[in-house]
Amino acid sequence: MRKHFVQNLLFLILVNLIVKPLWIMGIDRTVQNTVGNTVYGTYYAIFNFTLIFQVLLDFGLQSYNNQTVSKAPQAMRNLFPNIVVAKLILSVIYLAIVFILGLIWGFAQQDFILLSILALLQIASSFLLFFRSNISALQRFKTDSIFSVLDRFIVIAIVSLLLFLPQIKAHFKIEYFALAQLVAFSIALIAAFKVCTRLNTIHWHHIHLRKVRLVLKRSIPYALLVFLMSIYMRSDVVLLEKLAGEGVAGKYAAAFRLLDVSNNMSGVLLAGLLLPLFGKMIAQKEAFQSILRLSVNLLLPASWGLVLITLFWGDQIFTGLYKEVTTQDTPILQWLMLCLPMYAINYIYSTLLTANGSIKILVRISLVAVLLNVGLNLYGIYTSGGDAAIFTARNAFITLLFTSICNIWFGRKIMQLHFDPKWIARLLAFAGLSFAAAYGITQVASGWSVWLQIAATAGLGLLIYLLCGIISVKELQTPLKRFNSPHN
Repeated sequence: MRKHFVQNLLFLILVNLIVKPLWIMGIDRTVQNTVGNTVYGTYYAIFNFTLIFQVLLDFGLQSYNNQTVSKAPQAMRNLFPNIVVAKLILSVIYLAIVFILGLIWGFAQQDFILLSILALLQIASSFLLFFRSNISALQRFKTDSIFSVLDRFIVIAIVSLLLFLPQIKAHFKIEYFALAQLVAFSIALIAAFKVCTRLNTIHWHHIHLRKVRLVLKRSIPYALLVFLMSIYMRSDVVLLEKLAGEGVAGKYAAAFRLLDVSNNMSGVLLAGLLLPLFGKMIAQKEAFQSILRLSVNLLLPASWGLVLITLFWGDQIFTGLYKEVTTQDTPILQWLMLCLPMYAINYIYSTLLTANGSIKILVRISLVAVLLNVGLNLYGIYTSGGDAAIFTARNAFITLLFTSICNIWFGRKIMQLHFDPKWIARLLAFAGLSFAAAYGITQVASGWSVWLQIAATAGLGLLIYLLCGIISVKELQTPLKRFNSPHN
């Protein structure tokens, strides 16, 4: 099982390593530099506004479906068509609520064109994620990996034409960027739908409104969890756009992009593998602690390494990537990147609790996190003046630190996880020694280029990682040699 898990994780990382950095750093960043912080800040605030209420589209159906189908694949035949109908109904409700709340929130008239496009984009994204949840639940991880980047691959092709042709770039509008994403997601979801119908026989004649209501009722706890998580993870930039000065939300979005690409290349990908895997192992009463520990051993040190890069070379990276930021804005990036290890912990332990069906605990943790995050942000934005984005990034770290501690605590308690002080000591030793190595390189090799210093730190970090015994080369040799798995 460990070999199978690592094989699929390596393939997933590989395909995302090819596409997503190009999308976020090549396309998304270029769009922001083209339209400016103010325009992009408005776009990003509206995007997150539509994302917060995406729970009305998902309603917990994705997690519920993934957990159900991974335990009983035959359930997909009757569950799939009824969830499709449920999501169509929820899409109509979502559009109505988003437009009403957009009016109440005070979006300008010209913003409603962008709001409409992004709302439709969230609907397309929701259907794509649902189709992917079936593919991953059936253990077709490599197929799901391809769909994890297909939409981005298509939008890269479209936006590249718009951005790199001078006659079009001169008149580029942020609405073009949103429309390109909508087209790409629509193409990807159609392809994913066809794959789902080929993987399993769908009984379309089994569509009944009573079953739709039952599915929605069972997914309510998942919906509440997703909604609360969306608030404490995505409301910050919406509040900044509404309450802070002009361009502040754009700077926050610029820093968050680097966190987002790192998170999408690690925790998000891993959680997509772990949910069906943990669900199946728990249902079959298989030992899952080795998979959990392996996930921590891979994800936590990697995320800490990225934190070190922004702590020591954040000024050069941030100002080098964006036109309208200064070194005074670097703390925004540094605080946000400190969230990355917390995200890693949450994706592993909260996914385990979700697979176990411990949703009530996760909802309670998320409710406290919402109160903590929104309370700190409202206070910080009103009192910090020009440093509002820095305080908001710090509040994000405080919130994620709280949720990660809670997820570990309840994960150990509910799932009866064994506490291993030697394992913890190895991880702490790696964190301390790698920090010392990064600091030493900035002192000894200060004349080197930034990227050479980073490369040297990465090399030393890998050596420290192996010397600390967190993972051995032998553990990865078999999966690397037998990369193709018959289950995919």
